[in-house]
Amino acid sequence: MKIALVSDWYYPKIGGVASHMHNLALKLKERGHEVAIVTNNWETGKESELAEKGIDLIKIPGVVSPVLDINLSYGLKSSEELNEFLHDFDVIHSHHAFTPLALKAAKAGRIMNKATLLTTHSISFAHDSRLWEALGLTIPVFTSYLKYPHRIIAVSKAARAFVEHFTDSPISIIPNGVDDKRFTPLRNKEELKSRLGIEGKVVLYVSRMAYRKGPHVLLNAFSKIEDATLVMVGNGEMLPFLKLQAKFLGIDEKVVFMGYVEDNKLPELFGIADVFVLPSVTAEAFGIVVLEAMAAGVPVVATSVGGIPEIVKENEAGILVPPGNELALRNAIQRILTDQKLREWYGSNGRRAVEEKYSWDKVVLKIEKAYEEVLLSK
Repeated sequence: MKIALVSDWYYPKIGGVASHMHNLALKLKERGHEVAIVTNNWETGKESELAEKGIDLIKIPGVVSPVLDINLSYGLKSSEELNEFLHDFDVIHSHHAFTPLALKAAKAGRIMNKATLLTTHSISFAHDSRLWEALGLTIPVFTSYLKYPHRIIAVSKAARAFVEHFTDSPISIIPNGVDDKRFTPLRNKEELKSRLGIEGKVVLYVSRMAYRKGPHVLLNAFSKIEDATLVMVGNGEMLPFLKLQAKFLGIDEKVVFMGYVEDNKLPELFGIADVFVLPSVTAEAFGIVVLEAMAAGVPVVATSVGGIPEIVKENEAGILVPPGNELALRNAIQRILTDQKLREWYGSNGRRAVEEKYSWDKVVLKIEKAYEEVLLSK
C-alpha cells in the first residue's frame, strides 16, 4: 500500500500526535509499505531520519500560525488544492480531527476515491456531555469535514465519546502504541541514579509544563513527601512559575527541572523512576507517557480524567486519584514509594499490558487491518 499520514501537528510540535505519526510511519515502512508524512512547510528535525528510512516527507506550502501550529493558508483554501499532493496514494490517513490539513486531506481523499481514515487524538472538557451535541451544530466546519472519512479511529473510549458528537462516520478504537524495545525495565537503576547525581527514590513527571497537565498540583503534593527526588521533564509556559513555586514551598533542592529532553534520553529517565505521575486536571485523551512508564515497568499515579482510567485502572498498572486533589495524590505517591511489593506488582502488570496490547508491533497490525477493510469496502 501507498500510505500518506497527514497532519499539521507533526514535529517540531512536541506531543502525542507527532509521536504517534512518526512511530506509525516507521512501523508501516518496516512492514513493506510506501509511506509519506504530509505536514507543514517547516523544519521538522526528522528530515535525516525519514530519508534514511526511505519515508517521504511532503511539506505543504502556506503560512503556519506560530500560536496554533496550523496551516492558515490551507485553513482558508479549498481542499481540492491538496489533491496534487495526495493523488498517488492508496490510503489517506489524517491525524487530529480539528486541524486544517487533517480535515482538508480527509475531504480530498474521499473525493479522489482513496481509502480515507482519520485518527482523533484529543478530547475537550466534558467530552461525553450532550453539551457537545449542541456545540457540534454550531461548529459546522467540523461536522462538514468529519463526514468524509470512511472510518474514524479513536485512541480511547473517551476520544470516541468526544468525536462522535461531530460525525456519523464509523468509529473504531485503536489505542496509541509504545516502543517496548526502547522503553524497558532497567536493572542498573541505582547506577544510573548515581551517574545523574540523584539519591533515594525518584518521582518522575514527563509532560508539558501547562496548567491542564497539573504540574502545580504535583509540586504541592510532593512538598510533604520525604526521602525522594522529583524529576520534572518538559518545557511550557508554566515553567518559570513552577520554579518559583518550588522555591516558595522550600523544596527546590528536591526538585530537578530538566526542561526539554531528547527522545533518545527518555528511556533512561523512565528507567530510574520508582513512580511516574501524570496529574492532569482535564482533557487527557490517552497519555502516551503513561504507556512509556508502563513499558519501563514503572507504577503509575494518575488522575481519573479522559482516557487515563482505560489504561491504568483496566490494566491494574497504578493508582488513580481525583483531578486537583493534592492530598489524594500525595497519599498515592507515598503508598507506592513505601511498598516495594506494590511497586513491583503495578510495574509488572503495566509491562505485561504493553506487551499484550500497546506494543507498536501489535498496534500497527490493527491499523493495517483497518486500511485493508476500508480498501475492500469503499
